[in-house]
Amino acid sequence: MANTVPKAVLYYYPKSIWSAAASGGNFDPTFLRLNPKATVPTLVVPIEKTLADEVESRYKALIETEAIIDFLDKSRSAMSRTHTTSTAPAPSLRPATFAFSTKSKTIIDAIHSEEGNPNHLTYVNARNEAALRTLAEDKLPALMRKQKALAKYISDAEQEKLHVSVKTKAFWQEKKTAVELLLTVFEKSNERDLELARDALRDRQQFYAEAHKAWEIDLKGVLDKVNGEVIGPFSLGDQLSLADLHLASWLARVVKLSGGLYEDSGDTAIGKLEAHVGAGLALTKDFKVEDAQGKTEKHSKLAAFWDAMRVRPSWKETTAKTRAQERNKHVYMAFNAAGMLRPAGANTRRPQPSLLDDYDSTSSTDSDRLHGRARLATTASTNPPRSDFLYPHQHPQSGPSSVSSTATSTPMPSRSTSPLPQFYPNASFSCTSDSENESPSDFLRNRALWWRENRRSWWSVSRRRRKRDGRILRFLKRWTRRLICHPLFPGQPITIVSRLFPCAALSDSIQVLSLILLSIFAICLTLLLIYILNPDKEPLPWRAYCSNPSLTAQFDPYPSPEPYPFHPVDASSTKPPLFPPPDLDSFSPAGIFIGVFSVDSSFERRMLVRTTWATHPRSRDGASEGDDGVGTSRTIVRFVLGQPRKDWERRIKLEMEKFNDIIILPTAENMNRGKTHTFFSWAAINAWVPPVYSNTSVSPPLFSYSNHTASPPALAPHDSPHAWQDQYTGVPQSWVRPDYVVKADDDSFVMLAELEARLRAELHIRPKSNQGRTSEFPNMLRTGTSVNTTLKHRSTRDMSESTSTSVTAPQVVDDPLIYWGYLVTNRLHKFMAGELYALSWSLVDWAAKDPAVKGVTKGAEDKQTAKWMKLHPRSSEIRWVSERCWIYDHPRSGTVYSHGFLYPSEAVRIRRSMMNYMDKTFFDVLTSSQGGNLPPTPAAWAYSTVSTFGVRYVPPLPDLSIRHSVEALVEGSDMSMIREGSPMSPDYAWTHREGRRTRYEGKRVGGTVVVHFIKKNIWYLETALALLDGEEQSEFEKFQSQEIEKALARTPTHSHMTRRTARTQHRLS
Repeated sequence: MANTVPKAVLYYYPKSIWSAAASGGNFDPTFLRLNPKATVPTLVVPIEKTLADEVESRYKALIETEAIIDFLDKSRSAMSRTHTTSTAPAPSLRPATFAFSTKSKTIIDAIHSEEGNPNHLTYVNARNEAALRTLAEDKLPALMRKQKALAKYISDAEQEKLHVSVKTKAFWQEKKTAVELLLTVFEKSNERDLELARDALRDRQQFYAEAHKAWEIDLKGVLDKVNGEVIGPFSLGDQLSLADLHLASWLARVVKLSGGLYEDSGDTAIGKLEAHVGAGLALTKDFKVEDAQGKTEKHSKLAAFWDAMRVRPSWKETTAKTRAQERNKHVYMAFNAAGMLRPAGANTRRPQPSLLDDYDSTSSTDSDRLHGRARLATTASTNPPRSDFLYPHQHPQSGPSSVSSTATSTPMPSRSTSPLPQFYPNASFSCTSDSENESPSDFLRNRALWWRENRRSWWSVSRRRRKRDGRILRFLKRWTRRLICHPLFPGQPITIVSRLFPCAALSDSIQVLSLILLSIFAICLTLLLIYILNPDKEPLPWRAYCSNPSLTAQFDPYPSPEPYPFHPVDASSTKPPLFPPPDLDSFSPAGIFIGVFSVDSSFERRMLVRTTWATHPRSRDGASEGDDGVGTSRTIVRFVLGQPRKDWERRIKLEMEKFNDIIILPTAENMNRGKTHTFFSWAAINAWVPPVYSNTSVSPPLFSYSNHTASPPALAPHDSPHAWQDQYTGVPQSWVRPDYVVKADDDSFVMLAELEARLRAELHIRPKSNQGRTSEFPNMLRTGTSVNTTLKHRSTRDMSESTSTSVTAPQVVDDPLIYWGYLVTNRLHKFMAGELYALSWSLVDWAAKDPAVKGVTKGAEDKQTAKWMKLHPRSSEIRWVSERCWIYDHPRSGTVYSHGFLYPSEAVRIRRSMMNYMDKTFFDVLTSSQGGNLPPTPAAWAYSTVSTFGVRYVPPLPDLSIRHSVEALVEGSDMSMIREGSPMSPDYAWTHREGRRTRYEGKRVGGTVVVHFIKKNIWYLETALALLDGEEQSEFEKFQSQEIEKALARTPTHSHMTRRTARTQHRLS
């Protein structure tokens, strides 16, 4: 068994200029699939569950130094569950107590912090001309080769010799830019300050300033902190621990940069470090050490730590190897200068790794430094790209090891050939920083399978086939009814069994068995019928809906004889309209009365609504800085219940007394037996909303109902702050009729500012005439986000007609006829989905009074509402406005309408990636509701990084924290694309997420309007955290902003270097 256990592979590099990592190989796409940070060490380990012989081995890449050391400690200790490393496990180096664990974490975090990054210190280890010349002589050749290698990668990607993702190309470009920033300083290192041009002198001065900050401020603070945390002589006292492994590697590197030697005593080494850092650094000497003569001396704790480590055999062995490598380095440089190096293809012995020099803090969990201040990892670099650039750590062993192996022995032949990323010359591959499921298309994040292309699903039958199948079903239905109604057909299950077994005496057990079998048959038959009759068998192309709303769901409830009842659209030249319109806030807010349908027992859900979207500032004010609630100042939210049950009456009365936000309708509680019509009838009499409290550049239009007023009712706690302020004046203004009455379900999460913005945009679009078809709005379905140009035209016209004052005079216009929501279209019905839809006031008033409507109230309530629209005497003028992009189901629901929580920034990326589909096929598929034999909807258009239709949602990784698990539900987020074995950690994905400002692109509105199908309260809380919580800027974005501000503040004027740095940071953000 031990011989068949798959081996782990350690990718490392010894610090030498001829190593493979120093030639740019760590940026090869094959390695980036393992480690998107392009850092070493990287340890590829087999997953424990796949160690058995009969299971195919799977591997996971550990790219963080802390994770690698922790794994090695567990694999060598009694904590190992596989016991494949050693027959005599070593003691664990993990701290045994909580206090020591906290102190260990503090030390490790300090030395892995940005301020203590030794790689950055390596490249800014010069604070005068002499030191700069020495540093440039050492680093310039490697930097130039690294620049050349990165340029080769970028060139091959642009010429499509390499097929990589956009993010990988940006990563290469970022590293190349960082190298060039250093080259601008190092290439002129031989010139004196007085000989430099102005820009070059400023670049050098900025370099010196960064060097002074890194050594005299940042590193000094880290040294003081670590010296204070170490107990002595080791980090946690007398015993070696995990913290000592981190501290030894880090301190040895820093001392070496300061001119110290590995064989120096502790006082000598730390003294050289203090002198090199400068700035008055003097570590406290408070650790007592007794020498051989019994004499007690005080040393700094770091000096005592150095002395304790340098007497260990492992330290001596490692430093001896390091000194040998340094001698080889000088020999190599001499031979290179003499032109005596052997050809590149000649075999050379691979040097052994060094514990001290393999340390790479850029692989720690504080990996944000990769994108900061043009820092370079010491995997520095550069020759033409190679796929065999790294090699496993090899050393003699007496037995099998689970932590190191050769490429030929890992894994065993019975398994997959290697944990390495497979490289196919003609295949596409990408960096796992995007996701291991990413495809060459930015739009589709998994490779399209050949057997799915241009194939019709078995249920996607043609119209002729559906018609023929319908005839067969009607025939079977008719004869089944005749058979069941026949007098000789048994009427009870027991009679059926007795006729099947006429010679058997029916015992009780047989009767029970017969009932069970018949019940199973009935259930299976019911499920089969539900599946056959369910029109939602394929996920909807929501990406196409978000890519170009003006082309989606074109619908006319009364089609004309013409082939298309709308203006022809050239799909190739159509660009998606923008939302919100730039002049949206110049129009007065819309008055909206929202009735949330609930039942008497749903108190907890009502409280969730009250404390989240009904009152939260980010729901009422919008994103970014918001509008101080002006837009939703006329939006009222009330709960709509039928008659409560007897035992719930008192509870409902107490709730009404407390919150003043419940409406009790004069009808029994129901869903599809007239409750909706009763609500609209009630609203036609009792619905009122606040007036316009704030002045706008365009006065609100005068509709037929604008002069209807009433005294303000008792306010609910979640009503608009403007309404409460008006009430506190003592003379509140009269309330008016709403412009819209909205019906919503209590399993819907509504962003009030988003809803009001879209309804306001529709309200202020003025048709030229309401006689017959309007010229500005043809008889077709309009989309909620295509109002930009018309609204702008309206405001320009109104402003031109205004007087010398800045506010236009009110204008009397015809009442708008608007039916707004998510349009559902199938073979039988076309209606706005019942999770939320809005009717303009004139439609509500008509539906409450028309006698024909009262006869069309039983049945699915949203479908019945659509039938009312067709009964309207001016039905051809009703504007059916659909919003299909920003209304969707909860990511966990798994329905055809489900995908991750969507933000405008991701929608922009979707539009950009969907531009390749803007052709006639795109247009035909999106208008398939008009009928005809059209191509099936591509599966790629329904792809989601979060949810899959018909599949129960599973978090990308187990044991995610609350915030990480919510971030994983955001569409297109890095957290949603992490998978088991992915090198990207949850902490990295969380740190590099987009902030709210970025996700909303700096706008107040333009994102999600409604999230529906929230069947569990925990889903509701997840939605609240995703849409209402979060910082305006993520940690990474804050860091970038600070760096830009620092760069701009270093000099009075914007130097050439400052501008380049600012542009680089801006691209990263």
